[in-house]
Amino acid sequence: MNFPEEQRRILLIEDDYGNRVLFADFLEQCGYRVLPMADGNNCIEIMQEYMPHLVLMDIKLPQIDGVTLIQSIRQHPQFCTIPILVVSSYAFQADRRKAILAGATDYMVKPILPATLNSKILSLLKAPPIPIAPESGSPESDSSESDSFESDSFERGSQASESDDSSGFWL
Repeated sequence: MNFPEEQRRILLIEDDYGNRVLFADFLEQCGYRVLPMADGNNCIEIMQEYMPHLVLMDIKLPQIDGVTLIQSIRQHPQFCTIPILVVSSYAFQADRRKAILAGATDYMVKPILPATLNSKILSLLKAPPIPIAPESGSPESDSSESDSFESDSFERGSQASESDDSSGFWL
């Protein structure tokens, strides 16, 4: 695996303890510095201290839902271009659309292969930042997001064949 030259910081927000530990352990093995959180409470304050390069989060969170949390993150100028990757068990297009319209950079459906997750993270960290407009509901963004969703939303079998992951487990 190729690791980023600088140790990248990932803020992980996942309420399920088992998933949180699994994600954090895997990401640390990949060379990332990970700060795991069980919910979105104090997220902005923590982000201002930790200054993550990427936020990896579930959409179903206790106390504050993921869509609201994404909107809150995007309201802060220093975080308007930080990649936010949603990894959720919600596979419906409406859930994906809500997250993207709220400001998520990308959306993946659980379970996912570890190598697929790492590839997505690497691509988001290498991509130039894209400014997020407050109202990102333009028809152009809807159609391109919809196309990308359809290509990966229900093709878990193709993810398995595309990946060279030898660990044999799903996140």
